[in-house]
Amino acid sequence: MERHMARVIVAGFVEREGKLLVIRERPAELPLDHDPVINQPAGHVEKGEFLTDAVVREVLEETGFRVRPVELIGVHQATRPTRDHMAIYVLFRCELEDEIQGPIEATEIVETLWLTQEEVLARVSEHRSETTTARFRSYFSGTRYPLGVVTELNL
Repeated sequence: MERHMARVIVAGFVEREGKLLVIRERPAELPLDHDPVINQPAGHVEKGEFLTDAVVREVLEETGFRVRPVELIGVHQATRPTRDHMAIYVLFRCELEDEIQGPIEATEIVETLWLTQEEVLARVSEHRSETTTARFRSYFSGTRYPLGVVTELNL
């Protein structure tokens, strides 16, 4: 049986005063004339990086906000027959370290927004993909797990 390769991606969900931090981005795979899409701050885990460190880095790079992960929301597995890999998304609820927004390092980010649940779900047509919508729905479901379920081994 052929092995299916996996890419591990972390996503950070940050809420402030009833609004969720989202990004509008223009990913490289979209045509230049395509409107920006809505997503969570998210990205690939780098070699040797712990999941919790990766989500802190990704949120900072894509939003300019410093955060700390406080809970696990869940894990999503996404496969497509047209791809030679699957994506494993690890979703974290994060809290702001402070209210200061620094510079956004990721060049594909157009802007950051704070949206209510109703606003996020009303703009499904602007979501980057179906998996983006599924991740938002997981966050809004309220399911949470203690961060301690994520074991980090430094071998």
